[in-house]
Amino acid sequence: MHMKKIWTGALVAAMCVPVLALAAEVRVGEQPSLAANERITDDFYIAGGNVSSAGVITGDLVAAGGNVVVNSAVTQDVIVGGGSVTILGTVGDDIRVGGGNIMINGRVGGDVVVGGGQTQISGAGVGGDVLWGGGTLRIEAPVAGDLKLGGGNVYINAPIRGNVEFMGEKLTLGSAAVIQGNLTYTSPEEAVMEEGAVVRGATDYTKKETKAREAARFGLAAFLSIAILMKFLMLFASALVVGLIFQRYAVSLVNSAVAQPLMGLGRGFAVLVLTPIASIILLITVLGVPLGILGLIAFAGMIVFASILVPILLGSLVHKWVMKPAGYEVTWLTILIGAVLATILGWIPIVGWIVKFAVLLVALGVAMKMKWDIAKNWR
Repeated sequence: MHMKKIWTGALVAAMCVPVLALAAEVRVGEQPSLAANERITDDFYIAGGNVSSAGVITGDLVAAGGNVVVNSAVTQDVIVGGGSVTILGTVGDDIRVGGGNIMINGRVGGDVVVGGGQTQISGAGVGGDVLWGGGTLRIEAPVAGDLKLGGGNVYINAPIRGNVEFMGEKLTLGSAAVIQGNLTYTSPEEAVMEEGAVVRGATDYTKKETKAREAARFGLAAFLSIAILMKFLMLFASALVVGLIFQRYAVSLVNSAVAQPLMGLGRGFAVLVLTPIASIILLITVLGVPLGILGLIAFAGMIVFASILVPILLGSLVHKWVMKPAGYEVTWLTILIGAVLATILGWIPIVGWIVKFAVLLVALGVAMKMKWDIAKNWR
């Protein structure tokens, strides 16, 4: 049993490197920001509705939000998920980003991994490779490594030192495109070569329906990989907002869940079953229609809120079991552990889904009990 705990701790540590070993700063809220005159000497986590970062960061930057603007000089990696993402600052190592509209307009020292609807890469250039999947991509910055692209339409208008591999709908090489390596691509039509475009290596073009379907699958796989990253970042960001802003509530919820897990599970199951049934019954009656609609809306809100509580509960439990602190804690570290574990459980068929669902029911039941107790005290 002792060795099992050691291996479990090692696994959790491996999943969370480097943040377990380093200090980090976390900022959450509706409009969190890092001012231009601020300097973060460790990793920096920021999440919210509109996120902006302009100061210097000597560690990693992890950001999530509806609209994310990064104008910071970041020494190490940048990991971003959001609806609209703009990266203007210099990044010393890799960029991993997923979103709807993405613009990268700064120097990148390492690789760029992107999944998004519309992506533009411009600026001083990319020091490593570019891996992309999505709808449309426009590259107007020199790339020192290879391009591996899959999705819809791609326009390359810059020097590429390595090889280019493309599987998608349409490839266009602009007048400033100079590919030093080989060009291998599959699409319905041959690439459009504007005047001045050069391919110094060999060109291999394949036009087959089976290859086109493979291209679509490749693009979809790349996009889904980034979508999973985005989902994780959103879950982590939401749990950070609830767990850190309402930390006392979160700690009470964890303690209550540990004290009476079966009671919480039963209450959660009852809420899950009875709330929609009661709402539907109210919808049948004319006078109860507004209450029925409100009940269904409240039910949906409760499920979303309970899903946010899952990583808070999971992380605190695992942290207590492995690290053995005096009591249950809710910190950015425990929330990160919980978000990782919740994501992994979602990948495990049947058993993982059952465990995650059980934790959700416990969180739902305990949250409803705490809300009921607060309501009774108001009387």
